[in-house]
Amino acid sequence: MTHRYTFLINPAAKSGHAADVWQELETYLDDEKIIFEKFESQAPGDITKYAQHFVQRQPTNNQDHLVVVGGDGTLNEALNGIRDTMTSKMVPLAYLPAGSGNDFARAYQLDTVPINRLKKIINLTQNSSLEPEFVDTGVYIDRQHQTKRYFVNNLGIGFDALTVNLTNHSYLKKRLNRLGWGKLSYFISIFKALSIQDTFPLEVTWQKQTEYLPHTYLMTLSNHPYIGGGVEIMADANPRDAKIDLIVIENTGSTLRLLYILKQMIVGKHYRLPEVHRYTAEQFDLKTGRLEYGHADGEELGTHTFDLSVTTQKQPFWL
Repeated sequence: MTHRYTFLINPAAKSGHAADVWQELETYLDDEKIIFEKFESQAPGDITKYAQHFVQRQPTNNQDHLVVVGGDGTLNEALNGIRDTMTSKMVPLAYLPAGSGNDFARAYQLDTVPINRLKKIINLTQNSSLEPEFVDTGVYIDRQHQTKRYFVNNLGIGFDALTVNLTNHSYLKKRLNRLGWGKLSYFISIFKALSIQDTFPLEVTWQKQTEYLPHTYLMTLSNHPYIGGGVEIMADANPRDAKIDLIVIENTGSTLRLLYILKQMIVGKHYRLPEVHRYTAEQFDLKTGRLEYGHADGEELGTHTFDLSVTTQKQPFWL
């Protein structure tokens, strides 16, 4: 049977690097006479619409494949598109990382050399003895806005979300991405966020327990260990256990103390600190008491109070 591939491409990922990656991939696909179509995003939300369109066509067999080319935010859009439109048949996703953070690729040890990854995807999808792997994705219900959304990596409120906001709007990000130093823009934003972020009250409920954390500085939910392009914030997070992992860091001291906590986090010794709270559960209910920045997979959620219910849902991926 003939295999067909639909590529959803964010040419702006990594400040335009993804467009160069796609040119290389397209040449290979043409040379190998592989049947494919492409959709390139022009604005936020386009990838979601293209993914919805793919599902609505309702492929009748396993020879139609959806491949995402871009960063973690691009993958987030595609995931939400297929989950929002999901029929009784699960639609597997293939992902070719071409962004600046690539935490999903890091968590699942995907090859980040574009041609190598493309060849792997083709081999996986055309081998009738292989099946896609089901892994955890996060799903949250925003009770205030009555919305339901999914995330592949992380959902954050507070310090990490502010850092994402500063990074996304930094004039340095594009320049550093062109030089291959994209991660540096994130770390520069971390130090800027230190001078801006304040503490906020957080209520955490899980397994019929409730804890009130009045001095929350950072709150991150994750499907796997990594945030921010390789920061191993929860090294023991398991992306296949049908549970969501949560870390909360409080700030009860000075900026120097915060820097010390961040240093310990980078070297993986932060769990032992009294300001660090670590949880794993099938579901969390979270409420914040003041306006805060939020993000999901590096995509900004705006600034508001949060009232969330968060759990996991399995999604098939060609890994």
